[in-house]
Formats: sequence, C-alpha cells, structure tokens
Amino acid sequence: MEIINFKMVRNFIEYNTKPFTTENVASDTGLSFMEAKKVIGKMQAKGMIKSIAMEGKCAIYVKVIDYVEKNPANQYNYEIEYLNAIIKKIKTGNYRSVRQLEGSLPYEHKTVLKYVTALCSVGMVGFVKGRFRIIKDVDLTLVGSKYDKNIISDIKKEDAIKKEGENMVKEKLMYDVQGREYSAKLLDPQIVKRNDLVNKVMDRAFKLHDHIEIQKQRIIDDVEKYLSKIADTYGQDWKGNAELTNFDGQYKIEVRYRERIQFDEKLQIAKQKIDECLKRWSENSNLNLQAVIKEAFQVDKKGEIAKSRILGLRKYNIKDAEWKMAMDLIDQAIQVTSSKQYIAFYFRPSPDKPYQQVSLNFSAM
Repeated sequence: MEIINFKMVRNFIEYNTKPFTTENVASDTGLSFMEAKKVIGKMQAKGMIKSIAMEGKCAIYVKVIDYVEKNPANQYNYEIEYLNAIIKKIKTGNYRSVRQLEGSLPYEHKTVLKYVTALCSVGMVGFVKGRFRIIKDVDLTLVGSKYDKNIISDIKKEDAIKKEGENMVKEKLMYDVQGREYSAKLLDPQIVKRNDLVNKVMDRAFKLHDHIEIQKQRIIDDVEKYLSKIADTYGQDWKGNAELTNFDGQYKIEVRYRERIQFDEKLQIAKQKIDECLKRWSENSNLNLQAVIKEAFQVDKKGEIAKSRILGLRKYNIKDAEWKMAMDLIDQAIQVTSSKQYIAFYFRPSPDKPYQQVSLNFSAM
C-alpha cells in the first residue's frame, strides 16, 4: 500500500507546476493527511522535493528539478522496482496463481496480473509442476517488448498436459504404513480408489485450512488495527477484551484474550504453610475444608495440578497470618507462560432475536 501511495504522490508532483503543501497533496490524491505527510517525508529525504517556505504551520514544497529517479521504469513503462519485487517472490515462494502471489505483495490485482503476464511473455517466468518458476534471466529493460494476455492460461495448460503424460508413463507406486513399496497394479483396485479419494480430499482440506488461517489473520489484523487506533487517540496501547457491533446491531464481534498460567517453586512453600495451618487447626477445623484443601493439591493422570482449585483457595476469608502468607505465596507463584487470542462472530436476524454464533472454530487454529 505504501508503494501505491508513493506513486500517487509522485504523479501529483510530476504534473503539478506550482508550490504545494501536504493538504494540497491529500486533497488531490484522495489520501489522508497523515498518509500524504508520510510520503512527503520520504520524498524530502530522497531529495525529490524541498521546502521553500512556511504557511502557518504547514511547509510549502517544490519539486527538485535535477532529481534522478533511482528506480526508473523501462522503455515499456514497467517499473523496475515492481519487477524485482515480483521476481523475488517467485524465486522464494510456491505460488499456484496470480491471486495467491498478489496476497504477498502490496500491489493491486491488475498490477500484479499485468507484470506477471509481461514476465511470462518474455520467457522469464514459467509454470512448472503447478507453480510459477523463474525459467531464465532476462534483461528487465526488455519486459513489455512482448505481451500475450493469454500466456498464463497457456503455460498452465502446457504444464498440466506434461504432468498428465509423466503420470501415464511412470508406474504408479504406493506405500503402506511401514513404508513398504507396492505397484498399484498389484493391489486390489478398491484399495487404490480409496487411497486416491482420501489423498484428493485431504489435499483440498489442507488448502482450505491454509486459506482459513490466512483469512483469520487478516481479520485479526483489521480488528487489532482498529482497536489500536482507538487506544492511540488517547495515548494508550490497546489491552484487554473487546465487543464490537455494527450500527443496526445485526452483527457482533467478540475479541477475548486468555492467559495460560503455571506455578513456580513458591507453590510448594505455600503448601507447606497450609499443611502447618491444618496441623494447628486439626482439633477444631472443619473436616470439609480440610478435604477441599487436600483435594486442591491432588494431581491428575498427567501429574498436573488443577490450577482453578489452587486459585479457588484464595476465596476463603481465613484470618490467620500463616494462611494469608500462603495465599500471598500462591499469588507470587503464578507465572503467565503464554496468551491466546479468541475471536468470535455473531449475527441475529432481527433486534428481538438472540445472537447466533457463526461457526468457524477459529479458536482451534
């Protein structure tokens, strides 16, 4: 997004012949004042523009005539910076489609499609085994000299035909649980069909899982960005839970943070203090209370203490100095080892109906 903003402001400067302010830039480009100010700051640092005067608290800028663009476009108007960014992504990633590649770049879909098509047209980028790959090095000044708008679909078809031919020639092998190799021709056809079905369905399931994870992160990023801006307005960082509803109350988003805790060695000292209390109280204390305390320190099959039972001991209003010391030790023994964020979505068909959760099972991901 920053690159797009930079380009918009650069275009404004190229065609603007008069001195300008940040407000002029924001008004003409449609950017917010802060977005325009950020880009202008970068341009001033690069030496593209300079301040010549002040108008109140606003600086007045002009274009620096002798500035030379460090990342010029080639003769076919393809920006070298964009080309290098896309090439780098293709070299280091495994992208099956332009849409998938677009998700990792700060450019619009039509821009990514145009640049990938141009790279494929000059033979630099191809499609191999279902992925975009760099086929050969090409002088980037030549990108755009050829442009076939159907090239992407054509190279995908060629790759599919090639893959199908390889599968027909190559004998199909299958492996059992112990890793032993079998020829598919020698197995019961029903076993082969079931194996193919499970593999195909699981491949779709994994792709769907990856897609949901990506979308979940985008949703969380959007919500956190909104909450952070609200907190920042008051000079604070956002902390805690949140509940957001739309204007008509039809939709609701809940954000919850839960912390995972453990107890350190102070818990054992607290138990010793409690045991000493029980010994002193043994004649007069309530047997039920003793049972509750002893149960709190019991471990489960995994050898872990039930944290809720330990924390529950603090609710008893026992006025004994040693007991209070034990409760303080429990507080000190608590250590937050991790925190997990939960986000849930609700809707209601009408204002008089209860909210219903949109089931996505995000918490498990």
